[in-house]
Amino acid sequence: MATFLDIGLLEYFNIIFYLIFIFVLLYAILSLTKVLGENKNLNAMLALALALLLALSGPTRDLIKFITPTFFVFIFFAFFTILIYKFMGASDSDVLSIMGTKSGTRSFILIIILIIILSSFGKIFFTGSTASEVNETTAANASAVGTTGESALTATLTHPKVLGLVLILFIGAFAMSFLSRQSSIMKLE
Repeated sequence: MATFLDIGLLEYFNIIFYLIFIFVLLYAILSLTKVLGENKNLNAMLALALALLLALSGPTRDLIKFITPTFFVFIFFAFFTILIYKFMGASDSDVLSIMGTKSGTRSFILIIILIIILSSFGKIFFTGSTASEVNETTAANASAVGTTGESALTATLTHPKVLGLVLILFIGAFAMSFLSRQSSIMKLE
């Protein structure tokens, strides 16, 4: 039954949304880095040509479909972290000094972005076919990660539970590092 909230027809226009998103992103990168100089027309033409090529590529659309929500969640948490700093009485210069000049914070943000990008590439380009045949042997050993040898080690180290544990330990190590530092307010006294 058709309703006003039915957005099923919009799926036919997805390629236009991908095209606009890629164009805006590439144009912003070209304008900020000034790789081709100050010529806005040249930047726009190159961004449009690359956007057309990338929007017509199926794996690129899958990559954008997978990576965009993850980045928005990361930006959402970063925004609310800054908002919490502001609610606790930090000024704009304090927030800028913490987020912009501290090498630990900058490297932490870059590491999170790198993890998002690499996991997205791994999900899209390095996974096997999505169709799998299940028989009695694989159904009985569904919880087994690997059998023997190097493939078992690789399968164990890249298992989602192990990677999640490493991420939690990494975040905990950064949190302990930041919490155990002597603050600049204590140094003034």
